[in-house]
Order: sequence, then C-alpha cells, then structure tokens
Amino acid sequence: MTTTTCDIVAFAAHPDDVELACGGTLVLAARQGWRTAVVDCTRGELSTRGTPEKRAQEAEAASQALGLSCRLNHGLPDGHLHDSDEARREVVQVLRRLRPRVVLAPPAVDHHADHMAVAQIVSRSFYLAGVEKYVPGEPPWRPHTLLHHLGSLADTPSLVVDITSTYADRVAAIECYQSQFHKEDGSERETRISHRNFLAAVEGTARHFGALIGVEFGEAFNVQGPVPVQDLVSLFAGEPWK
Repeated sequence: MTTTTCDIVAFAAHPDDVELACGGTLVLAARQGWRTAVVDCTRGELSTRGTPEKRAQEAEAASQALGLSCRLNHGLPDGHLHDSDEARREVVQVLRRLRPRVVLAPPAVDHHADHMAVAQIVSRSFYLAGVEKYVPGEPPWRPHTLLHHLGSLADTPSLVVDITSTYADRVAAIECYQSQFHKEDGSERETRISHRNFLAAVEGTARHFGALIGVEFGEAFNVQGPVPVQDLVSLFAGEPWK
C-alpha cells in the first residue's frame, strides 16, 4: 500500500496491537468513507512465537481485512522503545505526510513498556508536528485530536465506539496472526496472548465496552481535553439495545 494522506491513523508498538485494540473502529471508519492507516513502530522481533518475516505477512493480510489505505513499519528495536528526539522526529514526519485528522495511540499506562513508550512518543509528537521549525522541510500539520485506546488495565473510557457492525471484520483481522495465538498441537512456549483463553478474554472486553453504551460490541478510548459538540441531541441519538 502506498503512503497517502489519511483521515485517521493508529500508532502501535507491534503488528497485531491495533487489531486487538481498535481494529473495529478502523474498519468502521473505512466503511464510512474515511482513509485509514496504521503505523507499527517495530517488527515484533522479540516475540516468543513466529518470526518478523511471518509477522509481516500476517500484518499485510490483516491490513486487507481492516480495509486500510496505508500501513507503515518504522523498524525500531522491539523491547527498546523510548521517548527520544529521534523517535519524535519519525512520528512528526509521518503525521506531516499522512495529515490525519484523528490519531489513535496506546494507553499511557499499560502492562507492556513498549505500549507506554509509543503512547508517550505520539503524545509529545502530536503538538510538535504543527511547529513549522521543528524538522524543517515538510509543511507542518497538527491533527484535530489524539485518542488513547484502552489496554490491559482497568480504566473508565471517555467514549466508546459501537463496532457491532464491524466486529466480524475485526475478528478476521486478528485471526490473520496465527503464529501468535493458541494451537492445540503447538510446541512453542506459551505466552500471554497464546493462552487458550486469551481471545475469549478479548471478546469479553469488547462485549463489556459495548454494554456500557447499550450495544453488543464496543471499543473504548480516552481523550485529553473537552470533546467539541455542536449538536447535543444528535450526539446522544442512539437508543441503547436497539
């Protein structure tokens, strides 16, 4: 997929992070006519299971399932991500090239250090992308909003996206990563995500967030600062469990 301007861009530490956390939201946005992109910061080379080459093939298949317009991989070292000027420059350049209105990022507090590092890098770069003299050469661009999807730790979301209509597509994208999940006859060491109950827990999380807004499946996000609203009635037009 070629690099192109997009309306919504999701940043992740590893291939499969986005699919597990906000894949339904990306599919929904694509169906609504918005151009969507994913930026994976590493190739997931420290994963106990699979190989970076296999992971890249799986990410390509998942991108098709999500309906992405663009997917990039920065190739930064897995397990060693941290907020630095070099990392910020990479993210700033991507934001200026893709020019998204909405940016999605991992949660600021999570069980995985790489997830938190990406959250911090993207948060710091969000403002810098609009500073013309920071990394001169490309026109400045500041997206409209930054949302952090919820992770493995309990939190109360600012908003929940109804992904009931795209849940099957989200599952199809997740299932592209066969190297990472449970196999009855697998010989590789078991990990957190390869546990036989992991995908059931992922579904349970989506059902929990959906229940918060009265739908079958949802994906949750937190946003810093107030959400601009012009039509309060339309914002709450959806009737729960309809």
